[in-house]
Amino acid sequence: MLAYKSIRCFWHRQTPKFYVLLAITLLALLTLLPQKAVADHLLGSHDLKCDKIFPCPDELKPRVAFWIDVFTKYANDTIILHDAENPQRVYKVIKTKARCSRRNEAKSIKKAKSHVRNQLLQIADKRAKGISTFTGEQQHLAELVKNEKPAGIREAAKRIRCQGGVADQFLRALERHGTYGPMVVSTLKKAGLPTDIEYLPFVESSYRPTAYSRVGAAGMWQIMPRTARSLGLKISSTVDERLDPELASAAAARYFIDSRQRLGNTARNLKSAKKYSLYPFVITSYNYGASGMVRAMDKVGPDYMDVLNKYKARGFQIAVKNFYSSFLAARHVAQNADSYFPNHKVAKPLSVDVVTIKTPVSIERLMSVFSVSEDTLKNYNTSLMRLVWTGRRFVPKGYKLKLPKTSAGRSEQVAKLNSLPAEEPKYVEYNYRVRRGDTACGIAKKEGVSCRELIALNNLGRRALIRTGQIITIPGSPSKLVKKPQGVSVIIAEKKPGKIVVAKKQEEQPETVKPVIVQSATIKQTEAVAVSENPRKPDPVIKSIPDIPESIFGVGDDLLIQLSEKKGKTRYSIVVEPDESLGLYANWLGLRSASSIRKLNKLKSSRNVRIGKVIYLPVKKQEQQKKFNQQRLDYHQELQDEFRTRFKITGVESYKIRHGDSAWSISIKQGVPLWLLKRYNTKLFGTQSQPGDTIILPVIETVASNGKNGIELIPGL
Repeated sequence: MLAYKSIRCFWHRQTPKFYVLLAITLLALLTLLPQKAVADHLLGSHDLKCDKIFPCPDELKPRVAFWIDVFTKYANDTIILHDAENPQRVYKVIKTKARCSRRNEAKSIKKAKSHVRNQLLQIADKRAKGISTFTGEQQHLAELVKNEKPAGIREAAKRIRCQGGVADQFLRALERHGTYGPMVVSTLKKAGLPTDIEYLPFVESSYRPTAYSRVGAAGMWQIMPRTARSLGLKISSTVDERLDPELASAAAARYFIDSRQRLGNTARNLKSAKKYSLYPFVITSYNYGASGMVRAMDKVGPDYMDVLNKYKARGFQIAVKNFYSSFLAARHVAQNADSYFPNHKVAKPLSVDVVTIKTPVSIERLMSVFSVSEDTLKNYNTSLMRLVWTGRRFVPKGYKLKLPKTSAGRSEQVAKLNSLPAEEPKYVEYNYRVRRGDTACGIAKKEGVSCRELIALNNLGRRALIRTGQIITIPGSPSKLVKKPQGVSVIIAEKKPGKIVVAKKQEEQPETVKPVIVQSATIKQTEAVAVSENPRKPDPVIKSIPDIPESIFGVGDDLLIQLSEKKGKTRYSIVVEPDESLGLYANWLGLRSASSIRKLNKLKSSRNVRIGKVIYLPVKKQEQQKKFNQQRLDYHQELQDEFRTRFKITGVESYKIRHGDSAWSISIKQGVPLWLLKRYNTKLFGTQSQPGDTIILPVIETVASNGKNGIELIPGL
């Protein structure tokens, strides 16, 4: 009793400051004690509600829960280290400014991965020795791999993956969903598709119409250039319909209808006793392709979980396996947005007046006639390209111009627009083929234009790099073009490997520009048509110079139609380039379909054209050939310009080809567009590369966004 009174007296005599210091000391001591799993490292619990169309089997729910956490629990300043094959196995959560990257991982992330890897290996060693009791961090990790044998734990140590949090990005996507979601739902209803597919753009693009990926996929539905034409979308120097939310949604709906039909036919042929939903396969096919999912179903069966667990194929990897789960997660979060993001903003649905443009018109005239700002036009017409906004191209005839909805209508304004005389081009430009010995400023002086303007228009970079055979655009105005040729003249040449030569400085040259030219063999310029007995595969004009990032940009005369002769008849041919398709060729030739091209080349309707293959074209007249050449040049220049506005190349690194690699799989896994991969590795597309061969990959970084046309994609999916 005396001891008790003494202790009570002691506590009563202490000041408040003493208790504060005591609390701090106790907290410090607690951090030294063995710790159980930290709550942030555990998977969240979510009340998933699925249905027969979009089922979520119990085995799939932990995987879905992981992505719900990624979408709601972790912001951009957080990364999650987890198991690549079992994403729900979360090892560590880290607050950091560093970003996840497959190729340029930050040292802090590498260090954290290495630490977790070592801990897992220690656990495997202890398990092999019969030790089953763990303390501290190992207690958490051991619990995650409790069902694994030592060999399985060692394999798991090799599969540690970094995933960035995207909660703040998903929050912004919810607001944009309010704008575009109703239109997407309406499109899906008209197509007879489940309306819950509206949640897929959360995964694809965060519901951003101008989203653009490193490999060239664009728009809210992230459609690749080579598949755009097959889905009914056009890409030109003036309009990229992948960036139009309504047109892209209709194209995506057409894809889903086709995928459902193909997969349905396959499922019926399998004659399973149990009925399974097609839609897990349909959704996954949007990432993996309908043909890929048909093969998977043929090999494993119509049970999606069986395919997920048992199917083995070169391209059936992490992103594909997580695609349906991430879709279910986005669907759950969007349907329960108030719970995950209280007081989140929802924008008003898009409401527009649509005006069909009857004659080519400038942005300036549209702003004047309809009394709208350029920013308003940009927000409503996301598919119009850079050259239109800079005034170098008109909004084309037939374009469906979108304007803010007005109660009074726009009939008077439309009548005024149609009554105005046709506009004269503000900029009249023409193409110039670079000759041996040319420099950028030398060409500018000869053509009577500004060197700085020529360099800027052609994105030649600070070195003003040009090559023999490269086709550049000469800036001009009507007064300067009285004696200038229109279109692209024809050359006869046999190209040889070039070398880099630094040109001498000229008086009119800007001091900050050091022009570089790549010389080839002497080229004879002529207006005659080049005809040979056999079609030739022209060497690419644009070849990479590893220490000069600007060297890979530009288009060359190797893109022009080649002429040959057989039995007295002229044949027109090209060599297939990345991101091209027969549908594009048909469009550039003004044909309704590619059937005549397939017939001429004896191609089956189900077969895609291979990069590097010679394709003959049914050209009937010279104007058709000229239009094809110009549109092909514009198309490839536009792909490059879109890339350059969003990304920059900061260097190169080597990559060893692995078993199962192809140019396509390397492009997707390493985040390099096919056209860019070809610029650095021409032989990869022309010969059979072997595992162990080394190729060059560009190091690509994102250019800071200006808030309007920047990238906003879910990282790491």
